[in-house]
Amino acid sequence: MQIAFSDDVILDSRRAVVLPKQGTLVLADLFLGMGAARRKRPDLLPASQQNDIWERLLGLLGDYQPKRVVLLGDIKPNQGTLEDEEQQELRVLFRKLQSQGREVIQVVGHPERSWGPSLEGTGIQPVDSYRVGYNTLMHRRRIFVYPRHDPPQGFWINGGLHPLFAIPILGADGSEEWLRYPAFLYTGFALVMPPFVSYAQGWEVMQPERLPRQARAWKVLGDRLAPITLPELRPPPEALKNLARSLAKGRKKDINPADLNDAASE
Repeated sequence: MQIAFSDDVILDSRRAVVLPKQGTLVLADLFLGMGAARRKRPDLLPASQQNDIWERLLGLLGDYQPKRVVLLGDIKPNQGTLEDEEQQELRVLFRKLQSQGREVIQVVGHPERSWGPSLEGTGIQPVDSYRVGYNTLMHRRRIFVYPRHDPPQGFWINGGLHPLFAIPILGADGSEEWLRYPAFLYTGFALVMPPFVSYAQGWEVMQPERLPRQARAWKVLGDRLAPITLPELRPPPEALKNLARSLAKGRKKDINPADLNDAASE
């Protein structure tokens, strides 16, 4: 399902943004396969997840025939490390992305830290932003703090912090239940994207009272997109506002997702 956000921005329910006049397909956090090390963990990802990624990716390339693909964020988590079959997996990926002379651009928050074996032989040099038409692509962990966009008729398209919305529904027994949905969010300054991989969720549920009055959002429902009526959306229960992020090695406390939203220094 596609929604025409503007005359040159399409939201696709396959978790992609398309800029048709510029022939550009934008994906946030492709994270193909999440890496061989991830697949060895006890919480092994089902094969259906991996197949779904490939189906959506190949479907988008076939449907839109873009001349350019922009990847927001790392191609692999810790993209300086490759294990087992990852090298072959990445070569297959880049053959698909770069076929028919297609240009591939990678946008990351810190290009100087993003070079690694996963990019060797690809011809890709990560950049910190990329202008496409009037709009600028970025990958930063921020929702509200953006530089003034130039030109003013354009806006930022950000893949660095993935919106989640908690929405109440009626359960089977008639009681109220809350479900969290990934979403596209437009704040009036930026269009913020969901991750391309369904298991790389955001870490904070959006609170409607914190959003600008002009904000708009569309939740992802499988192969559909549905608008969220933000003025009528109640604040989520406290227990649903944050998702616990697993501790990094050597860390003694959780990362507070609220500290990520407005990090203008990133």
